[in-house]
Amino acid sequence: MMSASEASSATKPSLDDSGKNAVWLICKRCGSKVVEPGVATFVELERRLPAMEKKEGIEMSASGEALTDYFKLTDMMQFENVGFTLPFEGRKFLICADCEVGPIGVVELSSPGDYWLALDRIISDESGAAAAKPRPQFAS
Repeated sequence: MMSASEASSATKPSLDDSGKNAVWLICKRCGSKVVEPGVATFVELERRLPAMEKKEGIEMSASGEALTDYFKLTDMMQFENVGFTLPFEGRKFLICADCEVGPIGVVELSSPGDYWLALDRIISDESGAAAAKPRPQFAS
């Protein structure tokens, strides 16, 4: 059964006045932060993604699921916690770097500055719980 935040994420994302995500975008599986608020632009376009699997189980094929709602990012450094698969047919798939489940999005190698994060593969954190989690501190 889908939670309330998943249901709202699957229907319409929370957007700010500029059409960007108004809340944290988090991993559906583990709740890890993926994109902070105000970074990704909502876009409706169709792209096919393979079924959700652990990184080593992602079936690299042209088949998959046609998804139409995406958040677009223009720099890989805008992500908080994303990994990439090896290239396959001119694409790399985005996965959660914590649980390694994906694909949650795609980058076309012919257009390397466009990162597409599928709305159906993430959760909009309407509760604000992700913002309350501290960011990891690294030694300098």
